[in-house]
Amino acid sequence: MNEEYKRILDEDVRLVNEAISRCGELSCSDTPGELVIKAESYSLLAGGKRIRAALCVEFNRLFGGRIADCCYDVAACLEYIHAFSLIHDDMPEMDNDPVRRGKPSTHVKFGQNIALLAGDGLSLLPFEIIPKLCENRSIDPEKAVRLMGTLASAAGSRGMIMGQALDIHSEGIDCDLDYLIKMSELKTGCLLKASAVFGAILAGASKKEEEAASRYAAGVGLAFQIVDDVLDVIGDEKLLGKPIGSDKRRNKNTFAAILGIDGAMELAKKYTDQAVSAIASYEGSELLCQLAQDLMSRNK
Repeated sequence: MNEEYKRILDEDVRLVNEAISRCGELSCSDTPGELVIKAESYSLLAGGKRIRAALCVEFNRLFGGRIADCCYDVAACLEYIHAFSLIHDDMPEMDNDPVRRGKPSTHVKFGQNIALLAGDGLSLLPFEIIPKLCENRSIDPEKAVRLMGTLASAAGSRGMIMGQALDIHSEGIDCDLDYLIKMSELKTGCLLKASAVFGAILAGASKKEEEAASRYAAGVGLAFQIVDDVLDVIGDEKLLGKPIGSDKRRNKNTFAAILGIDGAMELAKKYTDQAVSAIASYEGSELLCQLAQDLMSRNK
């Protein structure tokens, strides 16, 4: 990635991490209630690309929004939802993954009961934070309502959660390409689309601009999931921070299994190109276009 773009993204991630730290300070107590907060912080502060937060900030910037603390606070809300999904996704009832980002998964570290509650707590945190930003006049009420509605729809039972249900159902059965695309659009794509639209909403973007942001994120989301499937076959476990081969162990059909590695990567390129074409005409879109390319060519 261009060094200037990398510097901008790194600074965005730093400021999002500051927002996360402001919201979820580590607890020193091991009382049951505080242990849930400790588990939330453990998951949130374990690292990660912060792609969802970055999309929010960069689309706000692209469409002329004001970059202030409230932008990073709102962007962090997307990471709370993502962290909640990862905690639940790793649990034995779901993917049963004991390692996440090179560390014990939250349910391994804290137990399944605390991990379940931590995920629940993180899923509700944005709906505490966004109204507070509205109360202190960092965000106007209309935008706050739209942000909360967008997030609830993206993460709920007709969005990300439905995608996870389709993922669970896919274990041990033959799934065609259309099924995998639908599952990925919901499980991965919905929250990424919400992330891009969050930035557009904060910027007061037009309907046309919101739709462009959504199309970009839809393409990035599908490409991202396809590359995830490929890395589960040929990735470096040290770089990924988790064992590879989990899809095969659970007898799941994936893009890599159906199309082969080369075919899957060709499809990832197609969706990446669609993402880029959705926003390439906007002045200042170069960073987001490069980000889409980098996410496709990543090794972790």
